Amino acid sequence: MSSQPKNRMPKKTFMDALPKIAAFLRELFCNAGFYTGFVLLTLLTIIVSPPVYLVLRLIGTHDSGQAVRRIIWFYGKGWVWLIARFVPFHMTMDDPQDYPQSCIVVANHLSFFDAFCLGTLPMYNLVFAVRSWPFKIPFYGPYMHRAKYLNTERMSYEDFLNQAKERLNQHMTMIIFPEGTRSTNGELGRFHSGAFKLAMETGTPIVPVSISGTDRFLPKGKLWVKPHPITITILPPADPKLFAHFGPLAHRTMSKYVRDLIAQHSTPSTTCNTDCVHLSENPIPQGE
Repeated sequence: MSSQPKNRMPKKTFMDALPKIAAFLRELFCNAGFYTGFVLLTLLTIIVSPPVYLVLRLIGTHDSGQAVRRIIWFYGKGWVWLIARFVPFHMTMDDPQDYPQSCIVVANHLSFFDAFCLGTLPMYNLVFAVRSWPFKIPFYGPYMHRAKYLNTERMSYEDFLNQAKERLNQHMTMIIFPEGTRSTNGELGRFHSGAFKLAMETGTPIVPVSISGTDRFLPKGKLWVKPHPITITILPPADPKLFAHFGPLAHRTMSKYVRDLIAQHSTPSTTCNTDCVHLSENPIPQGE
């Protein structure tokens, strides 16, 4: 009886493994270079912060909190420059003059580095509304306190609105991640209403920002970065006056409009659904 030849898997050669080796070496270079640069940038910021702070205070153009916020903005600009050395980094926006210096920036939240990406914003007097854990990070915590960032976990909703209104009255820009936490699957989550109630009550425009790719660059709970492209789209401001005729539902309608707008410019998995709100379909009544 003749034996049937066995099907044997072809042996993998070094050339077959070469693409995986190259990909790993690329990731290794990206991690080594990025984290080295990140540490050096942070150390440089710590060193130059005191003299820069003193200069800004002495020339009389910045109060204490404003000077710290300017330094943090420079730090964000440095981070954007650094990351663009290792991954494709794309940013699109209209003319910087079209964006108010005091507004509410609303962005989707995918990664720890989303906040750093907002160094692309044309305004610098920025105040973040975040949860408590970033305040516990060494180096960041003291700067966040001095910059008058809001710890939303340690205040009631009424306190948040009052303190946010106070900062907007001082011509600061509030930055809010309305999902409340980072997405674990890249999908755009439900938006909480705080930012939109704040916009409607103060008449402050909202600047939507769409962030894509940071979840692939640094997924939630990970430290190993991947050389994945990052795209930041700073969208035109949304005027709360355009939603006033919706009455008690104005903030919800504005929330849905902004969410769908961000989804349209984000990853393919977060596309606009069939119930998107388009302002052209809901014109402002005459006389408003």
